[in-house]
Amino acid sequence: MSERLHYGRLVATVADVLDAGVDLVPHFELSAIPVLDNAERPAEWPAVRRRLRAEGIRVGQHRGVLLLLPGELDQMCSIGMFNGFDELYLSSEWDDEFESFPGRITSDHVDFEDGTPLGLEEWMINSSCLLALGDGSGLNFATLDREIAERLRARFKPAHNG
Repeated sequence: MSERLHYGRLVATVADVLDAGVDLVPHFELSAIPVLDNAERPAEWPAVRRRLRAEGIRVGQHRGVLLLLPGELDQMCSIGMFNGFDELYLSSEWDDEFESFPGRITSDHVDFEDGTPLGLEEWMINSSCLLALGDGSGLNFATLDREIAERLRARFKPAHNG
C-alpha cells in the first residue's frame, strides 16, 4: 500500500515558505530547482550561474537542474532569487544525479486543488522527495508527510478556483 500524498494550492510563494524556515520546511539534504523565474533548466543560464557565483553560492547541477545544500538554499532565498513561477524539491538524501519530476508543477500549468500530475506520488517516494513546491498564481505543494501539509495549511490561506 502506498503512502498518502497530501497536496493543495495556497496563497503563497516558494520564497514565503523558505522565509518561514524551520516551522514549515522539513530537514533536508538536497534542494533541487528545475524551474527558476519560469525558466526551465536554470543551471544552463549564464546569468543565473554568474549571479550565484557573485553571491558565493555553491551549486551543483544535473541536466540543468540546480542542486543546493540547505545553507546555500537559504542564501539564495535571502538575495531574492525566487520571484515566482519557481519549482523546488526538497529531498532527504543528496543525489548528484537527481532527476526532477518529468512534468511542470507550477500553478500556471496545474492546479493542485484539482489533483496532482499522474505519477507524482510514486516519483516522490522513489526520489526521497519530502516536499515539492511550484508557485505562480498560488503555491502548489505536495508532501508525503501529513504534519508538513497541516503546517502549510495553517500558515497560508487556501487558493480557491474562480
